[in-house]
Amino acid sequence: MTALLWAMVKARRGLAVITLVLTALAAAAASAGPLYQEAAAVSLRGVEVAAATVGERVVTAQTSDDPRGGEQPLRPYVPGMITLSGTSAQVVVTGEQGEEGEQGMFLAARTGVCQHLTIARGRCATGEREVVLREDAARELNAVLGQDLAFRTPPVGSMEFERPPAVRLTVVGLYRPVRLDDPYWGDREILTGIDRPAAFATERTVAAVEGSRMRMVDLLVTPAAFENMDALRDDLGDAESELDAGGFGTDSELSKLIGRIKDGESQLSSSLLLAAVPLVMLCWLVLFIAVAGGVEQRRGELGLTALRGVPARTRWLLATAETSVPVLVAVIPGYLLGYALTALLATVALPGSPPVYLNPASALYTAAAVLGALLAGLLAQVRALTTPVLGLLRRARVRRSGGLVGGVEAMVGALALVAGYQVAAGEDTGAGGIGLLAPLCIALGLGLVAARAIGIPAERLGRRALRRGRVRTGLAALTLARGGGTHWVVVLLTVVFGLLGFALSARDVAAQAWHERAEVQVGAARVLQVETLPAASLVHAVRTADPAGRYAMAAMRVNVNTETKLLAVDSSRFAAVALWPGAYGAATPAEVARQLRPAEGTPLTLTAADVEITVTLDRIEPGAKAGLTLRLVGTAGAQSVVRVEALRPGTQTYRVATPTCAASPCQVRSLSVDLFTPKRYLVDLTVGDLRDPTGRTLLSGADLAGHHWRLPQTSAARPVPEMAPGSGGLRIWVDSVLTPDMRAAADPAPDPLPLVAAGDLPPELLGAGGTVRVPIVRAGTLPLVPRYGAHGALVDLQYADLRTGGESDAQEPEVWLAADAPADLVQRLEANGLKVLGERDAAGQLHLYQEQAPALALLFLAVAAFAGVLFAAGGLLITAVLERGRGDGGLAVLRGQGVSQRALRDADLGGRFALVLAGTVIGLLAAGLSWALARGVLPVFGDGGTAVPPPDLPGPLVTVPIVAALLVLLTTCLLATRVARGSEGVTS
Repeated sequence: MTALLWAMVKARRGLAVITLVLTALAAAAASAGPLYQEAAAVSLRGVEVAAATVGERVVTAQTSDDPRGGEQPLRPYVPGMITLSGTSAQVVVTGEQGEEGEQGMFLAARTGVCQHLTIARGRCATGEREVVLREDAARELNAVLGQDLAFRTPPVGSMEFERPPAVRLTVVGLYRPVRLDDPYWGDREILTGIDRPAAFATERTVAAVEGSRMRMVDLLVTPAAFENMDALRDDLGDAESELDAGGFGTDSELSKLIGRIKDGESQLSSSLLLAAVPLVMLCWLVLFIAVAGGVEQRRGELGLTALRGVPARTRWLLATAETSVPVLVAVIPGYLLGYALTALLATVALPGSPPVYLNPASALYTAAAVLGALLAGLLAQVRALTTPVLGLLRRARVRRSGGLVGGVEAMVGALALVAGYQVAAGEDTGAGGIGLLAPLCIALGLGLVAARAIGIPAERLGRRALRRGRVRTGLAALTLARGGGTHWVVVLLTVVFGLLGFALSARDVAAQAWHERAEVQVGAARVLQVETLPAASLVHAVRTADPAGRYAMAAMRVNVNTETKLLAVDSSRFAAVALWPGAYGAATPAEVARQLRPAEGTPLTLTAADVEITVTLDRIEPGAKAGLTLRLVGTAGAQSVVRVEALRPGTQTYRVATPTCAASPCQVRSLSVDLFTPKRYLVDLTVGDLRDPTGRTLLSGADLAGHHWRLPQTSAARPVPEMAPGSGGLRIWVDSVLTPDMRAAADPAPDPLPLVAAGDLPPELLGAGGTVRVPIVRAGTLPLVPRYGAHGALVDLQYADLRTGGESDAQEPEVWLAADAPADLVQRLEANGLKVLGERDAAGQLHLYQEQAPALALLFLAVAAFAGVLFAAGGLLITAVLERGRGDGGLAVLRGQGVSQRALRDADLGGRFALVLAGTVIGLLAAGLSWALARGVLPVFGDGGTAVPPPDLPGPLVTVPIVAALLVLLTTCLLATRVARGSEGVTS
């Protein structure tokens, strides 16, 4: 039996080689999924860790000097994390000027600090009583290399004898300011020197400074820490327990990073392995076609075997073994081929070029693929092994119109279509996961149904063409309609182009979504995060650095108690700086700027070093005292408060100093009456003219009376005063037994406040922790707004500062820069008082999206789809190889009927072209149907964000690779025609 089996394999070694190669490809495709998943997970960890904020990458712990800690610092160990320890002390450094030249700073030691400092001059501090200073601190102290400086902790009280003794340290180096986004510093201001500079020395040197010190222990995460999430959580818990026992308090946002990585790996595991399933099924289908074609070649042999009385069991065993031997031999080569291809893909396409390692999951998937190949080979032989002897011996095969096999195929196709629809339309499918099987089910179902249905119109077309004398067209159409394995090729091509169309559409739509979200989320080509400061100071610094308003714009977040996220922008520069993708709709940025600031407000301004205020006190509760307070804001944002402590009855003039307003104008932002009374809150006064010492009127009483003043929200427990124009100025009066809120804001902003928003807006906004109600009006609507997408709104920054800012600093202040901003603009901004803490850009954000889990999954999906095109080309060549020299079923038999060789060759090629075109059209219809039903299953964003929804349709460029794939298959048809006719030996 063994000798017979090997003789059969040797006699049909061509078919055996084809079976072996196809099985190896199926095994390679199956193993590639788990291998790529593991490599992509490693790449994903590196990407997410690199993109995380400093707070998400570091576990910080600190404590003051505590006897429980002992002399040796705690160094908890967590695999995959770097433990950094150190000590810091707040000190006062005395320069050459003595006490007049003292400067406050932090003296700190940290593990490996010399590797992270950029030394401008000298060297790092490595010995005792050595110190390295920041360049600007050295300039303030007039310190030079080699100089000794006195370091001591600040005094506890005001008495000199309470000052601790100084420690003299030698300056051995000067370093440049550190990068705030470097996770090594743990986002610690005492190390980065945001408020005051830091000086670095050794641990023993810091310990020599008497006074209070703070000990620090930081755990810096690396991508290797996330290889085992459960172990990471346990190890972190143990480390935090150890730190807690040592008296350390811990803080971290690492859980956010862990959650993102876990979600990304879940997307990869559910998407990549299922993306490999269609590729394996295509291999099975091509294998089925090859084995079925081989069985057709040996129909006569099978018939003679049955005629000679060989038992059915033996015939089944021989036929099955002939296919099984090359399938089993292909296991190891296929597995290694999958490993090699995955390693190449990981090196070329994955961020960081992670290594690829063999894993048990890939072996299991390979075993499943090989088992499927065995079943495919067995199914391909069922029909021949169940055909009666007379049917096997008949030279011309009779095409069956349907029968049981056709009915089963139609039923399977219908079930596949229904399954694809249910998977795509399922409410719980979500992005990725089993939903990615929907395109395969739809393409397979439509292919099975269409392959059976296409024969009838093709046959009618062929007969009609022959009757009209169009031999080539008629024979090509009849080739498409004839039996055999033709309809399986149609199914193969339908699945290939269905998956290719869906994969390319998915990649194109995702790329559009990434680009749009990057531009929307960042807002401008570059965005600088700056240190917190008043909004007026932010606007002044930006406008001073860019007076033309072409390159820079101030922006900030506005805190409001509502789901609507509010972004304040300097609308005068919005059109010049903001990125404006097509997702924003037809409105232009200039139109949006006009909607945000319909008219320029006229603030109350004055310029003088001293101001004389005229106040008429008409009435006051006996025994009560009243005062007047003005809050002024200078052009550069500097705020000052001037007070008239005690108002006297009648009309009086009071002089107050306003040094902030001496050189440049100040705005009067608010006015309040300070009323102190033992009984009733009763006062009636009028604020008149404001003059300078020369008598020149700065603001008249009429100006004050005619201005718009905004009072606080009144309530039964907190009344507000009445304000109205009075004789000579602004009259203010109140009469209440409850304590009134006597503040009034000079607010020239429109009322209600105009907003341009996407989505719904509440009737009003609640600011200042819910204590300020701000009426709003929708001035315009956009599909998306910068930064917050479909769930946000825009407001003019100066309006927002007037209406909700009060005396607080700007929230999350930023400077947006245009793409063509001058190279020195950042230096100009810093020269105007802005301290840049970090920077983001749209290109970097887009690059991040292109490296996250959805992008890695869609890359594998696209590669699998293009590999399917190669399988389809292989299937066409295999059918041609199986047709070589076949005299009973090929078109060459028509030469005896007078048909020319040229006509037969053209008909053969036309039939193959018709086969490819039919499969392409049906496949693209399947892709369109899949896209209409299943585009919601696409994983587009790693965080699942919906603020910037992806577009509904791909762009026109998606047709280019489809046309290229079609040209490849049509070229394959030319080669297949030559292969099929290679041994016919027909001459003209």
